[in-house]
Amino acid sequence: MRAFSPEPRILPRPLLAGHGSGIELLDHDAVPGLPGGGGAPGSMLLLHGFGGDKAQLRPVGDALCPQGSVAVYPSLRAHGASHRPAWGYSVLDFAADLHRFGDALPGDLHLVGYSYGGLVAAVSAVTWGASRVRSLVVVDQSFDAHPDLHVADEWAEGSLLRWTYDFGHLPDLLERLGIPVLVLAAAGSRNILADEQERLSRRDSASLRLEIIHGSHADCYRNTGEITSAMRVFYRDHFSAVRKEQENS
Repeated sequence: MRAFSPEPRILPRPLLAGHGSGIELLDHDAVPGLPGGGGAPGSMLLLHGFGGDKAQLRPVGDALCPQGSVAVYPSLRAHGASHRPAWGYSVLDFAADLHRFGDALPGDLHLVGYSYGGLVAAVSAVTWGASRVRSLVVVDQSFDAHPDLHVADEWAEGSLLRWTYDFGHLPDLLERLGIPVLVLAAAGSRNILADEQERLSRRDSASLRLEIIHGSHADCYRNTGEITSAMRVFYRDHFSAVRKEQENS
């Protein structure tokens, strides 16, 4: 089982790594930002959805992570080369995995999450607060409870603990913390239903913005150009350094 690679790294070694404790940390890639990335100042933590892995959002990070920063792509538990415990699949378990190597992550983080990864990112942002997390982008993930979507399959625990609980309070907490949020809802998806879209639209303000992107829930994350375009505008409106860079380009 792979934890953190012994190859040369750009992140410091997490405190929990190599202590003989048997704790398995998430497999990840850490990729330096590129010149002309066009993202906000700070590094990025990008979280895939169920069935994906650390490569799923790599095109988004490659397009936006600025030079001098780093984009971190973990494979969540039971995905990719990360550990696969028999149980422990609530959003809190996934967020705790990130917390276990959080000391190795840069101080100023922009979180991006697709599908279930968006909910994990939101919980992590609330946990870490504005001193670590500068912004949050959620790609086609509902905050509402939808018990009818629970399926008793091999992911029964995660499905039950996700769909039978309402996470609609998270936007309020993020606003109180001063963490701006961009929600991207896929036009062909039924993940964020019309009533939730209406509620999110009504609170559209400096703290939360809702945008509609093309695609279904299954494929919207592939719309890299549309996603990164919306994120650039979002970053420009919240971070003066991005505005200056775009004005001078």
